Amino acid sequence: MSTRLSVHTNAFKIERITENKKYYQYDGIVSIDYHLVIHTQDTCPVALGVCASLQFQFESEVKQAGRRIEIFERLQNHTEPTLFTPKVIYDGDADRILLRHAGFWAIPHGKYSFRLHISAFEVNMSDRGPSKRRLAVTLKRVDASTIDFNELRQFLDGRLKQQTPKVIVAINLLQLIVRQGPNLKYPNNIRSFFTKDAGKVALGGGLEAWKGFYQSVRPTHNQLLINVDVTCGVLYQEGRLIDVALALLGQSHVRALRLSESSPDFRRLKSFFKGRRRYKQFIPDAGHYQFQKASDGPQISVQEYYRETYNIHLQYPDIIGVGFTSKGQVTVIPAELCVVLPNQRYVRKVPQECTKKMVEFSSEKPQARMEAILRGLSGSGPNTALDYKSSPYVQEAGLQISATPSMIDGQVLKTPGMAYGQSNNLVFPRNGGWNVLNQKFHQPRSISAWAVVDYSLNKARARSNTERFVKMLVDCCGQLGMSISLTQVYKVGSQNVAQDLLNAGKEASQQNPPDLILVVLPSSAAEIRLAVKQFGDVHTGISTQCVREDKIARANNQYCNNVAMKINAKLGGVNAVPRSSVLDKLRESPFMIMGVDVGHPAPGAVDQPSVASLVFSFDVDATRYEALTCIQRPRLEIIEDLGSMVKNAVSLFGNRNKTPPQRLVLFRDGLSEGEYAQAATKEIQAIKDALDALWKERSVNRPKPLLTYIVVGKKHHVRFFPKSQNEADKSGNCPAGFVADKGIGNPMAQDFYLQSHGGLLGTSRPSHYIILEDENFGRRLDILQNLSFCLCHSYARATRSVSIPAPVYYADIVCARANFHFDPRLHYDDSAMSSVSGWP
Repeated sequence: MSTRLSVHTNAFKIERITENKKYYQYDGIVSIDYHLVIHTQDTCPVALGVCASLQFQFESEVKQAGRRIEIFERLQNHTEPTLFTPKVIYDGDADRILLRHAGFWAIPHGKYSFRLHISAFEVNMSDRGPSKRRLAVTLKRVDASTIDFNELRQFLDGRLKQQTPKVIVAINLLQLIVRQGPNLKYPNNIRSFFTKDAGKVALGGGLEAWKGFYQSVRPTHNQLLINVDVTCGVLYQEGRLIDVALALLGQSHVRALRLSESSPDFRRLKSFFKGRRRYKQFIPDAGHYQFQKASDGPQISVQEYYRETYNIHLQYPDIIGVGFTSKGQVTVIPAELCVVLPNQRYVRKVPQECTKKMVEFSSEKPQARMEAILRGLSGSGPNTALDYKSSPYVQEAGLQISATPSMIDGQVLKTPGMAYGQSNNLVFPRNGGWNVLNQKFHQPRSISAWAVVDYSLNKARARSNTERFVKMLVDCCGQLGMSISLTQVYKVGSQNVAQDLLNAGKEASQQNPPDLILVVLPSSAAEIRLAVKQFGDVHTGISTQCVREDKIARANNQYCNNVAMKINAKLGGVNAVPRSSVLDKLRESPFMIMGVDVGHPAPGAVDQPSVASLVFSFDVDATRYEALTCIQRPRLEIIEDLGSMVKNAVSLFGNRNKTPPQRLVLFRDGLSEGEYAQAATKEIQAIKDALDALWKERSVNRPKPLLTYIVVGKKHHVRFFPKSQNEADKSGNCPAGFVADKGIGNPMAQDFYLQSHGGLLGTSRPSHYIILEDENFGRRLDILQNLSFCLCHSYARATRSVSIPAPVYYADIVCARANFHFDPRLHYDDSAMSSVSGWP
């Protein structure tokens, strides 16, 4: 039986919205109508986004959101503070201005031009008097209707059953209102802002991590909440460009920046600074770069030019510089004269070598996390960024926001027992985990022919370390019920990975492919691992298992057990089976569990496709899965070929089991709230159309399977906090199996939050389940919650319940694994796709 539990959550109630506030929408266009020339003075370094040019021509329209925000702030706070009262609310991402009065055309003002619904202004960004920097700001009314909160209030009261366009616009307006103040002061990504006052740490490699806060207005049943959470952002280290570049390369002497364009370090620098404001390109040997000083003048080097023109004697003329191109002319600035400006976010994937520090810095126990949030809201101490009482935008809107976290009621679900071997004795998890000591795999597999290929860098101790590990691994596999031959081929790897593995496999088994090739890798060996998976997945179909030399050198029984679980699952075995009444009920008729996900290219990749994956169970315990993949247009979240993928899966299930499934339960990963409607209209309909087509093609005389479609959300900031340590697990988190379906749910869809895993590091994140279709269980949340929790225990690689159902985890891994299946000659970014920690 489940037990009731009340907890705090990081949501704060909006207790009041003033009735009569109205807003008007404008488009804001910022343009520059001149050419700007920047001159350096004496030995002053040039401070720009990354570096400076002596001459720079702006485009006619300012495109950077951050720069547009700066200009609008200058307009309303310095140029025309009286006219812009109350203050403008500006969405820098969408060029949308929200004003509290109807239009400027009604206000006489001699300096500016006014037409109906259009106003134009000139903005001077300098505090030192008139400037050539004349910026034109044009505001144009885009919607005749006003924005108010009337329909939103009706929606919350239940008088409106759907989110009308006006309700959605009102919620978006509230998002802007609560975020506007801090987003104007701190680096941000719209939803979150980051401040050194909340804490920062140097990650190395020219990067820093800053803590900050996430804010989101969320409608729930009969109330509005602000979800506030601690978050972390990665920023470029500020300071001299030389220092940042050396930190990136892990070097200490400036001579390391004497780079040619073909150098790998040169390419690293180019990639690292790509997209920075005013950075265009790096130039090698910058001080000796030659250019024509005047249209009819002689050639002169950059070093000579700075000495003659500015009396600047370059200390490092042989290192890189930064180049700008304007009208076909390249202007070069030496790196020693450039600085990296503060508050610049790093938007690419965090480098692997920084991940450990990032995780340590961002992980906070639940109590510490809530205390940080409350400090931010209290307005006391150095960190007052979230003080809504001091925000002019919040106060002008008449919002009153509670400083007390909301309390919600939930329950802790009954934990399923885990069946090992063929015994009826069950192992019951505690705190989300269990031990395999003295247990046998439910369906162990045998290994008769296998090989070891060793790429260890420590050649002196490689074989002895590997042989010690292999012996431990064989012993562990035997204790877990696997039959594994003591005899295996041992080969030292060379530079030709595919040939190494092919030769080792042939030596291990002359007639048939070997059961397994175990590959020992150095600590950092992405290229070797890629070649191994290409060989196994794409070219031969041979199972491969990678291990790292540093880990096998200190391997213990637990590590060997973990490797054994991976190997048994890869060979088609079943490690353990969760037992629960909901799964027993499902077994009464043929059923199939599916996990579906889409993996997208890394930021900055332009032509790399997204990968859609579908995994489906084909056994009575929903523990064995097969995978299907397809590619589609980059960053498209809705799966174009989902219908055909489900059709293939159902067909394969029917061929294997001699009967089609009667129930389909699909867990869909990756959808945002704005995509639920598309999923309901496109993906669910595509599945039903595919089933209709399959039944017609096969002339099946049985009913088509019933469909349950559940979205599993992970990218949210809802957290649960036990009221006392007595109600928490040993990590300070809510117990594994805590579920909440009231108080913070989506008012438009049936949903629940399930924290299925025990806490390990920091504050656990529950998964959000949204039921978009349920033909199987009559939308009974108790059944869906227990089924989801049960499937979180069937992940083959762990002796712990995981944070999402196993099929969702597998689909995520398949998307990440698909990156190994592209032709290496395409040079796709190896950091792309879903980021699930290694599937060896």
